[in-house]
Amino acid sequence: MTQFLAEYLISGFAIVLPSLFPGSYNDAVDSTGLFWPAALLSLILSAFLLVFARISDMYGGYGPFMFGLIWLTIWTLVPGFVSSSLLLNISRAMQGFAIAAFTPSTFSMVGSIYPEGPRRNVVLGLYGACAPLGFFAGFLAGGALPESEARWYFWIASALAFITAVTAYLSVPSDRTDRQCLHLKMDWLGAFLITSGLILVTYALSVQPYANASDLGRNGFSFRIVYAPLSSGTACLLAAFWVEGWYADCPLLPFEFFRPRGVKSLSVACLFFYGSFGVWLYNSAEYFVSPTVTQDPDSIKGIMLSLWYTPMAVGGIVFCVVGGLLLHIVPIKLLLIISGLSWIGAPLVFAVGPIPLTYWSEVLPSMVCGTLGIDLTFTIATIFLSSSQPLKFQGIAGAVSSILVNLAMSFSLPVSLIVKDAAAAHARDDTIVVDHDATVWGFRAAFIYGAASAATGLLICIFFVRISRAVVSGKKLDKSEKAGSNPTSTTSTVVESDGVRRSYSV
Repeated sequence: MTQFLAEYLISGFAIVLPSLFPGSYNDAVDSTGLFWPAALLSLILSAFLLVFARISDMYGGYGPFMFGLIWLTIWTLVPGFVSSSLLLNISRAMQGFAIAAFTPSTFSMVGSIYPEGPRRNVVLGLYGACAPLGFFAGFLAGGALPESEARWYFWIASALAFITAVTAYLSVPSDRTDRQCLHLKMDWLGAFLITSGLILVTYALSVQPYANASDLGRNGFSFRIVYAPLSSGTACLLAAFWVEGWYADCPLLPFEFFRPRGVKSLSVACLFFYGSFGVWLYNSAEYFVSPTVTQDPDSIKGIMLSLWYTPMAVGGIVFCVVGGLLLHIVPIKLLLIISGLSWIGAPLVFAVGPIPLTYWSEVLPSMVCGTLGIDLTFTIATIFLSSSQPLKFQGIAGAVSSILVNLAMSFSLPVSLIVKDAAAAHARDDTIVVDHDATVWGFRAAFIYGAASAATGLLICIFFVRISRAVVSGKKLDKSEKAGSNPTSTTSTVVESDGVRRSYSV
């Protein structure tokens, strides 16, 4: 349910945002525009994931998990009762803070409670399956709610978070462990530099496409509101790289985490895959509502738009669970190649498909490809990152899984907007006279960029990713496979809710 809630709050918010403050909201927001409340959650989420990952690894995931659910209950309840853009922005930031608390703590609890092997993989597969379901539910709720009742979008999330918190309190076993043997402590300097750097860089990339609204002749990066936080954020991240690698006694993101074979190459491939997903997902939603694309004067919106994304919900559940099971049967590289080809196919269908757009011949195949790509990749990545790391890095594994998604989208979306605008402007100037045809060409260029990003990830998977099936199956590796694998483990005792003490590898 936590994964469901996170995706629900991300996907549907852009639909209900204009209805929250009708008439007056455009004047109430600051210079960052309407997009800022939508981007704020992902920004805070990305920035604090590693901090809560360390807390979860130091003290166990149960405490941060329950805190995140309670905090989310409060801050999804508040915006339904206020009419202030400031409080809306604060609420979105606090929602991201709550999600950052329970995302890595979930992985920490799964890693300490479930031993490596098929059972843990099925659990992680089910966890991943809730993401497309929550994404679809957010779209559906945002489209179905009337404008006068848009606040119910938050109250639904608050009710679900409260029910989840109560259920978790009654049923989730505590992962209390004797973690002093892990020798972990908070890296405050690294936490400050990483958090500040991610916030500043993500903010700059989010505001860049809108920075030149007052002067369309200038590039967005030439404005102080963009280059100042971008340069200072980059400096913070570079300083954090040095601190984590050579200064900190207990780094927040240790280089040791990337030592197991396949972790570095798969992480880079995922950045390109998830970037392609962001380009496909957000551009397709805008593509569908264009009357030029569908040649429907009323366009596709509301519930109908939500229904077009139904394959993501249905296929997401199936592919995530099946993917977790297939890891023990099918070669992992083959699964990555299938997912990579699906990543390429999803945006490519829209890039080369005819106009007007039809659901059965273009939209449905693209949806199936997109769902297969994201669900296989996310399931493989989460299971592999969790299985390849010792207990003390389980929280970091969850944080990295989420950071890869959010950072890839944060970088790729502004780039796709730049590509789309440049292609549309070039088409108007040189080849195409009709303005709406130039707009369509801009979308096609963005989708081609998404396909190219996916193709890059596929090439990395083919030539550089090496993942042994034994790693995700919880089996012991032979000497040739142990190179670069987990460090020597110790034993940690977990006291579960039934009072039984069980020992797991640390």
